[in-house]
Amino acid sequence: MKKLWKMMMTAGVVLLLAACGTTDESEDSNTGSDNENKGIVAGAVVPSLIKNEAGDHQYVFQLKNDTEKDVTLTMNSAQFFDYQLMDENGDVLYKDSENKMYTQMLQESVLKPGETLEMDVDASEGLASLVNGTYTLEVWSTAEEAEDWKVSEEIIWEGATATTLSDGKLKVEEEVVTYNGRQDLNSIEVVNEQNEIEAMRLAEVARPFFDDLESKVKIRVFYVIIDGQKVIQSAELE
Repeated sequence: MKKLWKMMMTAGVVLLLAACGTTDESEDSNTGSDNENKGIVAGAVVPSLIKNEAGDHQYVFQLKNDTEKDVTLTMNSAQFFDYQLMDENGDVLYKDSENKMYTQMLQESVLKPGETLEMDVDASEGLASLVNGTYTLEVWSTAEEAEDWKVSEEIIWEGATATTLSDGKLKVEEEVVTYNGRQDLNSIEVVNEQNEIEAMRLAEVARPFFDDLESKVKIRVFYVIIDGQKVIQSAELE
């Protein structure tokens, strides 16, 4: 009877050890599989913002395809990106798309693996409406497939420079031009006295004059030069 009991105890220990060994092998197998999966990187579309030395507050917004497959970017208009300027509290003071009109059309751009799409960003237009200070420039893709493809950059804005008189007042100049039409909320296109097509910016007080103005009419514009751009302060029919 004692021998039988010892044999049963021995068999129980062997079975218990066998069961433990099987569990460990199973766990080791699963862990190895997890490690292999973690080593596979699917990749992503990587956004970046690079300063363009061509001018102050000029940037290049890039989208790089770091995946192993083609990535199709779909836009519903001619707008490929948008940007905004925020103060130190995170309040949005300027958003580029709110001041522009875009041609509505379906557009697609295909990025092959390793390819980069580059878009020029001119932040000076938005900064011109702000006082000097420190702002955050935030740029993002407007593609339907965009997954938070957004980047930001801190900007120190020293304020717009303008042509001034000796007494410190802005120098107002005038010119007769032919009005072609609006480019956006803040800009118009004209033909100047040299018969050249030219873009002029609008001060807020000058915008109402152009709301219902027909194209191809001659007007006299009164403007100041800020950061090398003509900014219309008022206008009248010629």
